[in-house]
Amino acid sequence: RYDNSGGRGGGRGYGRGGRWRNDDRGRNNNGEQDSSSGQSTPLAELVINVKSAYEASQSNSTMNDAKTAKGDKRRHIALLFLTIDDLPHEHVWKEWLKSCSSNNKIDESTTKSSEEDNLSSSMNETPMVSVLCHAKFPDRIKSEWLRQRHLLQQTRNNSDNGGHKPDTNDDNFPRFHSHRPEWGSVEITRAMIDLMEEALRIGSTGESTNFAKYLSTPGDDELLNNSVSTEGTKSTGQDIPPVDRFIFVSESCLPVTTMEETEMALFGPKNASDSSASLYDKSWVNARSTPNNGYSRQQQWDAIRADNIRPYYIWKADQWMVLTRRDAEAVITLPSQHLNGRQLWPAFRKCRASDEMFFPTVLSILGIICRQDGEVDNFSNGESCAGRIRRRRITYCDWSQSAKNPASFTSQDWKDVVLKARREGCLFARKFVLLSSLRDEEKKNAESANNDGVVSVDDWTTAVVKKQIG
Repeated sequence: RYDNSGGRGGGRGYGRGGRWRNDDRGRNNNGEQDSSSGQSTPLAELVINVKSAYEASQSNSTMNDAKTAKGDKRRHIALLFLTIDDLPHEHVWKEWLKSCSSNNKIDESTTKSSEEDNLSSSMNETPMVSVLCHAKFPDRIKSEWLRQRHLLQQTRNNSDNGGHKPDTNDDNFPRFHSHRPEWGSVEITRAMIDLMEEALRIGSTGESTNFAKYLSTPGDDELLNNSVSTEGTKSTGQDIPPVDRFIFVSESCLPVTTMEETEMALFGPKNASDSSASLYDKSWVNARSTPNNGYSRQQQWDAIRADNIRPYYIWKADQWMVLTRRDAEAVITLPSQHLNGRQLWPAFRKCRASDEMFFPTVLSILGIICRQDGEVDNFSNGESCAGRIRRRRITYCDWSQSAKNPASFTSQDWKDVVLKARREGCLFARKFVLLSSLRDEEKKNAESANNDGVVSVDDWTTAVVKKQIG
């Protein structure tokens, strides 16, 4: 369980989630909270009081939040990957990570001392990016780069270890952590919670984890992996600034903007005034408070029991969202801060695709996301939620062919998708798949795709960096 120490990373007790213990203890056979285990108060009664309690706590921290937002630290983005195993386009993501590193190049004529100073200075001007991964089958991951960034089990005797058994008798050998989610299951939501919990710990003091293993921007991984603390031991987190933006992405996502463009969209210009900075200090959640069809009504809204969460709190959003640190902390610490330690995710166990429901509903319970007077639901309609939420999608996908699954793309669709995504203001796009994974009727339309439909680095650079997409 995580500690409650303070420090730059927050240290607000993120460990009430699910990675280091069996979360099914104290639950009945239906996966609901078991009131016989000392939890006699209906969950809905606790939920009703959350908004007022959270608002009261926020009024005491406004000054500290405003000071942090002024930009006196290096900006830090966490990419939270949900995959089946490997990343088919890992090469593109690595190129994206390098797309803002040209400023880090050092003139060969400089001395070694000035070279180090220039490198440190230029790196502070570019955002830091950490990559974290939760895979359904982590033992199948071949990429050492991705394996290094996968969530690990912290204890040996845990029934939820994802079944990864290394060929060793060492009891202390780290094991991959995975909920092995099926499509639409609540385990996807649990994986998302675990990724966000871990990312929130980055930069916290008093931690034993070497968070430098997640750093992925060129130069950061080497620089911070080799750094040592004042006691002469390898740095574990004190040298790393806490994460500011948390972005969920899948193995089929690709960036359609450079890192510099992504940074501008998420943070705004550097050294902006307080009023200008506040315009960008928002989460991107493409949310709605009413079902968009009958399936959504029956399988999502009606599947959440009213004695757990009242219907008027329920919202739905794209799974692929970005949360600010303030909103991510509010979501993850909700059980410990406002629900007497009771978890909220079991209330979504019977909900289909709970990954679309959990986060926007929690934000609604907290009062962070709300409907403006007279607002009408309409996806991708710009900023239309009050307060700290930009009600827009960060990841482009095409739902015109099916209401159940978005369209699949290969390399031959790349430029067209980039053009549409950028016009809408999206930063990423999906669903890019291998040609070999498509059904026969889909392959006929993509048979001209080369190299199994994989988008190459040249394809990405031409469209995104050189903007040759017209």
